[in-house]
Amino acid sequence: MPKPEVIICQGAFYTIEWGVTAAKECQARRYYAALRETDRAKALALFKRMADVGKIYDPTKFTQETKKLYAFKPRPHRFFCFFMKGKRIIIVSAYQKQGQKAPARELIRAEELRRSWLFQEGFNERA
Repeated sequence: MPKPEVIICQGAFYTIEWGVTAAKECQARRYYAALRETDRAKALALFKRMADVGKIYDPTKFTQETKKLYAFKPRPHRFFCFFMKGKRIIIVSAYQKQGQKAPARELIRAEELRRSWLFQEGFNERA
């Protein structure tokens, strides 16, 4: 069960939460907090839609980036996340889009944060 301080929103289909580390850090949450109010509203609208509807049909708003990582895409920002059992979506990193494809360094960072979060929560790689 997620801690209340990490929950972004809960809906009929998913609980969306920040991937906070043991050190109480979350790169994505810091990035989100630094955004302008209008950009935060766009991102939150996507998070809520996924939580409430269970799917975002528009590939310009949500896509699978790797086998295990997905991205919410409120222009021009990207929020990397992954799915967990219990209808949870964990957002671990974010960045501002610069080109057509996600930079390798951002994918690597997101994957490292995903693995770190899984380890600290006591899940094995299959989770």
